[in-house]
Amino acid sequence: MTYANPGSNFAAALVFKSTGFQLDKFAEETGDVPLDIQIGISQRLNHLPFRFGIVAHNLQQWSIRYDDPSQRQETNLFGEVIEQNEFNNSIDNFFRHFIFSGEFLLGKRENLRLRFAYNHLRRAELSVEQFRSLAGFSFGVGLKIYKFRIDYGFGNYHLAGAVNHISIATNLKEYRRKI
Repeated sequence: MTYANPGSNFAAALVFKSTGFQLDKFAEETGDVPLDIQIGISQRLNHLPFRFGIVAHNLQQWSIRYDDPSQRQETNLFGEVIEQNEFNNSIDNFFRHFIFSGEFLLGKRENLRLRFAYNHLRRAELSVEQFRSLAGFSFGVGLKIYKFRIDYGFGNYHLAGAVNHISIATNLKEYRRKI
């Protein structure tokens, strides 16, 4: 479901991803379809060429923290027991449900767009503890030339690799002959 108010440059959406059931067995096993309930909002600022968005995902399940037992440190250098901070774990779990994004709309006709996003769940689960990386961060640029929009996006998942997306889009209605 989507709600958009063009007068206020506001949009909101409710999404139920992967609803349904599995028809055919895979490797002689059936499994649950991974339901993901999401709510997203987007707001363009009135006096700045900027749009921000927030997506809340995995709303059907509160606890989505994955604690790797091999990464759990229970004693410090001196052998003293380290106490787990439940408040920090709750805050971390809360932010794993959110993706924050922004887009700068530049130029007279907004022909240049610079985008960025941060996904705390991806950052927490895919970053390597001993190395700094851009896991969880995404960047992109869009350019409109004549009747075409060319977009490039870069999403860093892990030190082992990233994802690059390139798209070219046009509106076919613009090519219709006017009589």
